Amino acid sequence: MYRSLCTMVDHTVSLLLSRWGTMQPQLAVLGTTGLQQHQGSQQNDSWLKGSILWNTPTHRRTVEKRTTRKFGAKNWGVVKGPQINKRIRVDNKTGEYFELGKLAPQTYKKVMEETRRIQKRMADTFGVGVPKDEEVLVVYKGEGSSVPSSIRVVEMEHERPAFFSQNLLQKEHGKQTGPQQTVKPSGLG
Repeated sequence: MYRSLCTMVDHTVSLLLSRWGTMQPQLAVLGTTGLQQHQGSQQNDSWLKGSILWNTPTHRRTVEKRTTRKFGAKNWGVVKGPQINKRIRVDNKTGEYFELGKLAPQTYKKVMEETRRIQKRMADTFGVGVPKDEEVLVVYKGEGSSVPSSIRVVEMEHERPAFFSQNLLQKEHGKQTGPQQTVKPSGLG
C-alpha cells in the first residue's frame, strides 16, 4: 500500500511539474524520476508522431468490392468460377446426355457412319480424283424417282435409316393434320 501511494504521489507531482513548465526547487527531490521518464518520452515521441499511420492503409476497399474483384458479379456480366449448364437434356431413346442444339453422341455416330457410306458410294460413282461438279441424288433400296439427266444418282444397297429424312436440306418437323384455327380466349369482356 505504501509503495502504491508513493507511485501515485510521484506521478501526480511529475504531472504538475510538466504542466508548469519551470521546475520548483522545493519539489525537485520528489519528482525527479517521474519527470525524467515523462520528459524523455516527450522528446522521443516527436519522431514517432505519425508512425502509427506509416504501415496502415488509408484507402481501404469494402468487403463487397473485394469479393466482387475476387469472384466476379453476375449483374456485371463477369462470373469467375464454375457455372451450371442448364441446356443439358437426356435423350429418351438412348438414355444419354446431350446439350440442346447438338446431337447426342450415339446418334451422332450413327449419322456419321451413314454419311461415310454415302461418301464411299459417291467416290465409287464419280471415280477417285475426279471433281464432283454435278448435283447428286441419294436413292436407297426400295425408293424410285424420276430424275433429270443433269443429276447423278447414287444408289445405296440398304434401306433408308429412320433418322435420315428424304430431303436432307429441308427437315420436316411434323405434318399438319387438317386446317388450323385460331382459338380465341373467352370471358375477357
